[in-house]
Amino acid sequence: MRWVDGESVLSETRELRRDEQLPPVIEPVLTWWHVLGLAITAAIALWLWLAGRSHAEAFPVRVILSHVPKVSTFGPAQATGVVLITFSEGDVRADFVDLPVLGPSDRYALWLRRSATGEALLLGKFDAKELPVTHVDLLLSDAIPESGWDTVLVTVEPEPDPDPAPDSRIVLVGALPGTPVELELMPPTLPETGAGRALSGAGPLLALNLTLLLALGSFRAWRRNRGEARDGT
Repeated sequence: MRWVDGESVLSETRELRRDEQLPPVIEPVLTWWHVLGLAITAAIALWLWLAGRSHAEAFPVRVILSHVPKVSTFGPAQATGVVLITFSEGDVRADFVDLPVLGPSDRYALWLRRSATGEALLLGKFDAKELPVTHVDLLLSDAIPESGWDTVLVTVEPEPDPDPAPDSRIVLVGALPGTPVELELMPPTLPETGAGRALSGAGPLLALNLTLLLALGSFRAWRRNRGEARDGT
């Protein structure tokens, strides 16, 4: 054993080897750059989640129904309605004004129809109320197929009803937005005829009914979206 300045060289070598065997200690350092990176990552994740939720959210299709001459065969001329259809959820909500109360052997029925083929899909049946406005909420067990439908009908059906097709007593008619039937039911200008002048007194009442129904439809859609947002949070 060799001694240098009164200390053993062997002991110094052992201490150096012991120090080499110890793992290096890395102390975590959190800087503002780390905080900024975490914040950006969280913001991107939240944005992606909200974007996916907004794309997946289903919006209802609004259809305005009215008494159409030469098509409607039953009910008062001032009757109107607004229907909100969420196809992917099978959810149908409607407000009708001035639908007369039917007898015990009849019920109203709400239909989707393809004009090209005459095929119709029954959405549900309901009864009119004594109040001026009749509210209808229907929830189908399955999603509603979207392809091909262009018309919404309200008819009067016998109860019980042995015929699966719509009855000839058509009360209200409406066209889905963006379909050719929409232009057929509501042409840019209506010809002025004697029958039109005879019904001119119902014009203000019809406009009032449509305004009321649009307000009700907007309120129901807002209330539904607000409830979904509350459930999501």
